[in-house]
Amino acid sequence: MNESLDFLEPAVRQRGLQLPASARGLVVLVHADPASQQHSGHRFVADVLRANGLATLAITLLPAEEQRLGLPAPGQVQVKQRLRAAFDWLATQKLPSTLPMALLGVDDAVRGCVAAAARHRPATLRSLILLDGRPDHVPKLLARLSLPTLMVVGACDARSMSRHRAAIRQMNAPSRLEVLKIATRPTPAPGAHQAFAHIAMGWLAKTLWAEAAAMDAGPGPVDNTLPAQRRREASAGR
Repeated sequence: MNESLDFLEPAVRQRGLQLPASARGLVVLVHADPASQQHSGHRFVADVLRANGLATLAITLLPAEEQRLGLPAPGQVQVKQRLRAAFDWLATQKLPSTLPMALLGVDDAVRGCVAAAARHRPATLRSLILLDGRPDHVPKLLARLSLPTLMVVGACDARSMSRHRAAIRQMNAPSRLEVLKIATRPTPAPGAHQAFAHIAMGWLAKTLWAEAAAMDAGPGPVDNTLPAQRRREASAGR
C-alpha cells in the first residue's frame, strides 16, 4: 500500500515547495527527529540553500500528531516509503522536468534516505548528503548507490568515526567524509548548522549539476573517487 502524504506537517502540505525565482535545483531535507532544538537549525540550512538559488522541501518524518500519539520514530522501511510518496508528489508539481534534485538526510532519517536513493531514485536525483546517523547499518545499500554521496559527522568518539569510514569503504559511487570540529548532536554546538550549511552548499555546487561519473570530489579527509574494486586492486599492486 502506498504511503499518503499525511505524515507531512500541515504547513508543508499547505505551502508545498519553497521555490525561489529561477531555482537552479531542488533539495529535499529529511529528518526523523523532531526535537525542538533542531528545528531552527534545519530552517537555517534551508534558508542558506534558498539564498543560493535552490528550492527546498523540508520534511519531518515524525509529525506533531504522531508525537502526540506516542508513536515511535519511523524505521528505515517507513522512511523509504514516505520518501517515495514525497517523490511521487513532487512529480505532480509544476517543476521543470530537468530541475536537478538532491536528498539531504539527518540522523535517524539517514538509513531510509540511503534506501530510497538506492532503490527508488527519481531520474533527476543527482546528489546525496548524510548528516550523522548510522549509514554503516546498510552496507549493501551503500554498495548499490550510484550517486555522489557526502557524509558529514560532528565532533564525536573514535568508534563513530570508524563506523563512518567503514561506510565509505562500502561505496562504489564517488563519496567523501567531512568531519566538523564541533558537536552536531545530541544538541548542536553554536555554529554547527552554519558549518554544515557551508559544506553542504560546496558539495552541491560540485555535484548537483554534474554527472556522477565525472564528479571530482576534490581533496578531503576521506575521498572515495575510485570504485571499491579499483581501490582494492591498486592497494594489492603496491
